[in-house]
Formats: sequence, structure tokens, C-alpha cells
Amino acid sequence: LAAACSSRTEYSEYRAIPLSGWDKDSVLVYEVTVPDSLAAYNVVLTVRHNQSYPYQNIWFFIDSDLGGTTDTLEYYLADQRGRWLGNGFGDRHEMPCLILQNTRWNRGNPVVFKVRHGMREDLLKGITEVGLTVERK
Repeated sequence: LAAACSSRTEYSEYRAIPLSGWDKDSVLVYEVTVPDSLAAYNVVLTVRHNQSYPYQNIWFFIDSDLGGTTDTLEYYLADQRGRWLGNGFGDRHEMPCLILQNTRWNRGNPVVFKVRHGMREDLLKGITEVGLTVERK
């Protein structure tokens, strides 16, 4: 969340998830262009969810032009006692996760990040938005 409020933020965009749920085959796409190829950047994935999310964690599959491979990320949204982690109140919660640190890429060449959930559910309920933020280190 601090990354979203920082003056070092170069990119920040959220994708809304339908109220019916996040389909297993639905891919969220973020296209990022950075202004400085000499600078290092951190990339943060932020999940917004509500109380109806039924699990403690969530798995993501993340593809990007940077590595050429699919990263698998397990992301904890609640502790062992079921208390939501991150920020929020009432029915809405938000949990940021650093997915890339001190990353460099060529200025002017967009990097495409593709994010999909890796849960066993075909239609995952309770996730409301997924955001990607890129901040200058």
C-alpha cells in the first residue's frame, strides 16, 4: 500500500474482478513502460478481497516478459487464526506483496505482466480487485 502512495510510483493499475467470481481461465493483463532504463524498480501485486473469500491463502501464476517463465506465488491473506492480514476494515481488505525487487528493464519497451489465480476453484469468490504497482527503487 505504501508503494501506491509513494511519489516514486511509475505505474499503478487495478483490475476489477466480476461479482460472480474470478474465472480460472481469466487472465489479468498489465502493460508497463518505465521512463528510466538505468533505475531499479520494485513490482508489487496487491489483492483486494472481502469477507466471503473462503481461504487463508491464494496462489497466483504470473508471466512477464522479464523472465520468460511463469512464476508461482503463494500469497497469505489471513493468519493461522483466520484474521485478515494487510489493511482494511469491515468487509474490505487489501494485502500488498512484493513480487520483484531491484528489477531493471529497457526504457520504452513495455513489459507485459499476466496474472491468473492458481486455486482449485473454477470460479474463485471473494477477490474484488488485483492491482500491479511499479515503483522506482
